[in-house]
Amino acid sequence: MNVTPPEPPYGVIGLGLVGGSLARALARSLPEARLVVVEPDPSARAAALRDRISKDALEAPGPLLSECNLIFLCVPTTELPGLLPQLAPHLRPDAILADVLPVKASVERMVAEALPDARFVGCHPLVGGRDPTGWSRSRPDLFVGRPVALCPRDGQESLAAGVGTVWAALGARPVVLPAEEHDRIVAATNHAPYLTALGLARVAAATPGAERLVGRGLEEALRLAGSAPEILATAVAANPFAPAVIRVLADELVRLADLAENDPAGFEAAAAEAREARARLAPE
Repeated sequence: MNVTPPEPPYGVIGLGLVGGSLARALARSLPEARLVVVEPDPSARAAALRDRISKDALEAPGPLLSECNLIFLCVPTTELPGLLPQLAPHLRPDAILADVLPVKASVERMVAEALPDARFVGCHPLVGGRDPTGWSRSRPDLFVGRPVALCPRDGQESLAAGVGTVWAALGARPVVLPAEEHDRIVAATNHAPYLTALGLARVAAATPGAERLVGRGLEEALRLAGSAPEILATAVAANPFAPAVIRVLADELVRLADLAENDPAGFEAAAAEAREARARLAPE
């Protein structure tokens, strides 16, 4: 396939952790590319100008976006219904629209309803659960070595390939797949860990005296529970595959508890299998 990357200027709407890091990464990796940023927070806009990330920082979508060939939506899912109509007058017919949200099928439908003629590629950079608010926590190397899912509409695979070249220039590893397949996979790899962290936080907090004996293991296990609910909780609620996966996980926890209680040798074998699975999924 002959891949043609979209030419600058680029637009980034939303300067939280992911959007801010994306703007910083674009400015560092593609220093000649003009970048238009949109952010309602005046302090974040001022910081983007001060840090020379962009010379064009808007409070809301405006005419400058009509010059952009690629625009990234980096806002919570709950903001999309209000944002997309604002964007419509400023979206060029040949521009590519992308997002960075952690669930894809529902966002694809939302964009199709609001902007039926838009050339859209859903994106999801898997950079780990963190507090998404705040320009101050953004950094240009956030995507280096991390997979980024690219989910084009049917017949628009070439658009995904072009957007993938931009992500690759930022150090990310593009993975192209349908939106529904993405949601099925991340239900296990992204959303189930978040739900597990939520449940563990609630159970541990309900244990009297727990705060006196918190070790590194619990700190690491609870990391995702610190994610802003408007990002991950909203994504989980919008992913129809997530409830089934967490129920399978609940059954597995019950099985492991039974083994620990009644069959120590079987429990040790199950732990060894899990250790091998971890090595395959997340090699160090």
